[in-house]
Amino acid sequence: MKTQLLVVWFFSSLLSAQTVYKIVKPDGTILYTDTPQSGAEPMELDDYTKNVADPQPVPKPQIPQQEKPTIRYQVSIVSPKPEATLRDNLGNVTITASSSPTFKGQYRLTFDNQANWRNSSGTFKLTGVNRGAHTYHVDLIDNKGKSLASSPQQTLYLHQASVLINSN
Repeated sequence: MKTQLLVVWFFSSLLSAQTVYKIVKPDGTILYTDTPQSGAEPMELDDYTKNVADPQPVPKPQIPQQEKPTIRYQVSIVSPKPEATLRDNLGNVTITASSSPTFKGQYRLTFDNQANWRNSSGTFKLTGVNRGAHTYHVDLIDNKGKSLASSPQQTLYLHQASVLINSN
């Protein structure tokens, strides 16, 4: 019964100015149509079933926003070369990095797992570095501190002359 009422309401809202016909099929199913057929009886609909709905506005097609092309930065360490051995009795080490394409943000040096050095030139001059093996890498970071690119981690070896040599 609910299905019949729903069908009547549907057709009456679509065809408010037209006649709706009811057809009872031999298997007992009921068909409502706007096309007259043999055995169809016209239906009189009450005024309350002649609802008219306002047409829905046609949505404007959305223009896809053009995304800014994502720049893929790369950073590489120019000097010292990987596995380089440096000799400096004062522990002075200079690490130089470059980026592709040219980067206008900050470079961050992580040396022996400590990211204490930042600058915009990509050249880091460290002093007082103890002798031995040291690992390091350089990151490109944006103004919020987000890493945009990282160089591979490298190792350098710092040699210093022994204090026992020429001690006289």
